Amino acid sequence: MDDNSLIEATLAGNVEAFGTLVERYQHVLVASARHLIRNAEDAEDLAQEALVDAYRSLRALQDRTKFRAWLFGILRHKCLTWLQQRRPEPLPLSDAESLPSPAADAGTDLAELLDGLPIAYREILAARYVQELSYEEIAEALGTSVNNARVRCCRARERLRELFAARGMRVEGGVSC
Repeated sequence: MDDNSLIEATLAGNVEAFGTLVERYQHVLVASARHLIRNAEDAEDLAQEALVDAYRSLRALQDRTKFRAWLFGILRHKCLTWLQQRRPEPLPLSDAESLPSPAADAGTDLAELLDGLPIAYREILAARYVQELSYEEIAEALGTSVNNARVRCCRARERLRELFAARGMRVEGGVSC
């Protein structure tokens, strides 16, 4: 069954239909939340909360063909709220000297490089490559134009490429926007 049929069945009282939607999207929501907040345990909780909110608000969804983008928008809001509530205390200058230099860890993996991106870039990359949303769906979820979504994704990829280069890592191919 497609998403629209499952939504219709859910609204008609078939809770199992929504369970199918949960099975379909839960893993990708958790992965997206992990990319956004960089905390695996809380990512699972936020994905679950997003699904509960989606279930409660399903009648408010005007265009059922945009369910994926709408669901990502709910998750995005949850993640941004979580990040705002857990903003770290500023590091005193005396402690800054004890931090390792970025070049000290040549074995940096992709997750650590993603941590170096602003949240706006992490969310657009997660939407595009984890959720596999189209630019149209991303624009809908972010409340922006399709062109703006494309530009932001391109800038995020360029910034990620710069982080790779700063670590001496070679990336095949050019940035295609």
